[in-house]
Amino acid sequence: MPQSSFHSLVREATQLGIHGAKSNLRPGAILWLTGLILIFCYYQIESIAHLFDLVGSWKTTFSPWFAMLSTATFGSLIPWLVQVAFLPSKKRQPFRQIPWLFLFWALHGWLVDAFYRLQAVIFGNSIDAQTIILKTLVDQLIWAPFLAVPQVLLSYLFIENELSPTRFKAALTRKGFLARAIPLTLANWVVWFPAVTLIYLFPLPLQLPLQNIILALWCLIVSFFAKNA
Repeated sequence: MPQSSFHSLVREATQLGIHGAKSNLRPGAILWLTGLILIFCYYQIESIAHLFDLVGSWKTTFSPWFAMLSTATFGSLIPWLVQVAFLPSKKRQPFRQIPWLFLFWALHGWLVDAFYRLQAVIFGNSIDAQTIILKTLVDQLIWAPFLAVPQVLLSYLFIENELSPTRFKAALTRKGFLARAIPLTLANWVVWFPAVTLIYLFPLPLQLPLQNIILALWCLIVSFFAKNA
């Protein structure tokens, strides 16, 4: 690819990403406020803390199945049910794609849980500023752009092209990987940079359940970009 064409691609993809990021500020703010409320309730209201700790104990006891099944549910079934409730049938994600998305998010949930546990091994479980900042930076500058976003983008694109390698290749020919990944990454940062900071304020057993709540909305955003980026 000529250098001028590459620069044009990056510029156009960045502009699309900035537009998408701006459109995500309002739903992102709702998510951050929800996270702050949950944090306040956990650390200030004993009865709610006991309830959260019960969920955390289930996650610890039944992992990796808890991580896989809960992430798959929040990543595929709940967003689809939201579409059924609020969108006309022609704008919904076809139900035939949901089993494949369920499988993808189950595997991805296992990876996310392993990543959170690895972060805890490397940086510890403290909630001091240095630990939270380090975990957030590794999460959003390494894990997200180089692992999570490519996995999600390519998997959604493959599933939405009916698992056909020919159609998948044609889709990437029409709009290349970078043209899709750059705007998706920028939109991801707007939602998830603040979100993961809140996630890491929780004890390790509760980090995955909180990220699953945020994931439900994020999957709707991912679906939009996979089709339109």
